[in-house]
Amino acid sequence: MENLNGCTAYKSPGSIGGQQFVIRNCQDSNIYLLDHTGSVTVDDCQRCTIVVGPTKQSVFVRDTINSTVVVACGQFRVRDCASLKISLFCSTQPVIESSRELQFSCYQFYYNQLGDQFVKADLNIWNNNWRTVYDYTWNEGDNWTVNEEPIVVELSDQLNKYGITNESKKSIVPLTKCNQQSGENCFVAFGCGIEASRFVQALQSHETDLSLIKCNYSDGKDTKVFQERAKLFGTKKVERIIGLQIQGPHAINKCLAILANDFPQFTTMISTTDTEAKELIKMFFHTFESEFQP
Repeated sequence: MENLNGCTAYKSPGSIGGQQFVIRNCQDSNIYLLDHTGSVTVDDCQRCTIVVGPTKQSVFVRDTINSTVVVACGQFRVRDCASLKISLFCSTQPVIESSRELQFSCYQFYYNQLGDQFVKADLNIWNNNWRTVYDYTWNEGDNWTVNEEPIVVELSDQLNKYGITNESKKSIVPLTKCNQQSGENCFVAFGCGIEASRFVQALQSHETDLSLIKCNYSDGKDTKVFQERAKLFGTKKVERIIGLQIQGPHAINKCLAILANDFPQFTTMISTTDTEAKELIKMFFHTFESEFQP
């Protein structure tokens, strides 16, 4: 898509099919890619809203200003940009360079085919590093900030047939927030992604005043090592672990109550004290965070 001016344009599900895509030289336009892609570049856009479906590899935004970008991808890079609002899911550490006035928030978006497209793009909803931004030009000042409130973008009526919405309660990606350094910590581990998703949804629907701070999916060797060290799930062996850091007033008792009353059949492990929670959180998330640049 190129040279759009004052337009609304979209690609429907199934129309891109994992291929590369380019958006360039657009102004005052709303652009929606509602399909999974291999990689995407966005160049020289102004005053646009750009929604990019699940992208297996990289999304690279260059020379773009005064725009809003909603994106889920494996890698995210921004260079020579200014005044962007970015709603982000990224499997790796986002990187910015020679840019200013960037505002990042957690990806909260939904349309009917989005879940299947995440799978096709090999993106895991639990591994979102939206706020671990690395700035190559950090010495030039504070070039980016975090907004804990999800970004809401304008949605064309043409897209209603796809069930598209900004509502957090329908987002397939969990809403994670910054560590508040207050309240009680709770670590909850699941052996099944569907069970973890239903628990997170219950945290919201019960209005517990708790926040999801971190979440991550682990399988393979790391799972086995962590399970043995943390003595998770008793003698039951699991092939994967979804670990959650929950924070807020009386977090442990509230999480215990939800699990006992709503999901007694789930395979879970939950910390019993704030001290134990902090130890488990450090142990579980250290493997993933040690790969990030400071």
